[in-house]
Amino acid sequence: MRDYLLSVVIPSLGGDLTETLDSIFTSRISQPIEVIICLPNISHTIKNISNYYNLRIIYSEQYGQVYQRIAGFRESKGEYVLQLDDDILLNKDCLRRLVRTLEILPKNSCISPCLFNIDGSPMYGQKKSGILSVYYQLINGKLGYKPGGITRAGTNFGVNPNEISERLIQVDWQPGGCVLHHKENLILYDYYPNKGKAYCEDLIHSFLLRESGVSLFVDTKAKCTTLLNPRLSFLKELMADYRARRYFVKLANLSVVRMWLHYMVYVVRFLKS
Repeated sequence: MRDYLLSVVIPSLGGDLTETLDSIFTSRISQPIEVIICLPNISHTIKNISNYYNLRIIYSEQYGQVYQRIAGFRESKGEYVLQLDDDILLNKDCLRRLVRTLEILPKNSCISPCLFNIDGSPMYGQKKSGILSVYYQLINGKLGYKPGGITRAGTNFGVNPNEISERLIQVDWQPGGCVLHHKENLILYDYYPNKGKAYCEDLIHSFLLRESGVSLFVDTKAKCTTLLNPRLSFLKELMADYRARRYFVKLANLSVVRMWLHYMVYVVRFLKS
């Protein structure tokens, strides 16, 4: 197997990234030429960095997941660039599958794996019948549920490998936690409009990639694990999620009314739970 010129870019606030870094350096592929961890400033540090080679720390001098990631993109030297969150663990075969799949796709493509929870279950659920089929039509019209799709309400359906027979599926959006790019396709400007946690940034990023002519794919045989619970904390995070989603809906020329319907259903389900 040839040596791949691979850069890994991880935006982080620091701390113990041992599990994530171990998952990179024990992957079944030639080692990356560099792992770039982008911290906001020198007050943030990474534990046990001496355990890893080809790892370097850079400082963006500004907080923000998107801004920090882009600072890492600008520094990257590989022909392939993996954007990776610091709470993601790559399965041993994940990176090899992503690189080999991206090799056979057109140059204007990027690829991501399927995400799993720490208990081994897929992060994204399967299509459900009953009352939820009405909800799907409320937010997405006749098309309804579509794995990997973005709805007319500006919400998104993930890819659950248990309901997809194909290995490779073209999608409307990719989870930002793990995406492999050709370096020449990277977006190198700060596209996120708000401060604080970057809600919906993966939807915005995916939209901008597709607008630039890049096709998005998911390899259902490539797997990685997230260490965090993806569910929103209703009271703390709903308004921030709403502000970011409203921005995305207007940017992508989607339906604000359908977005409101989505939040109405969300609130009712919360109150009944």
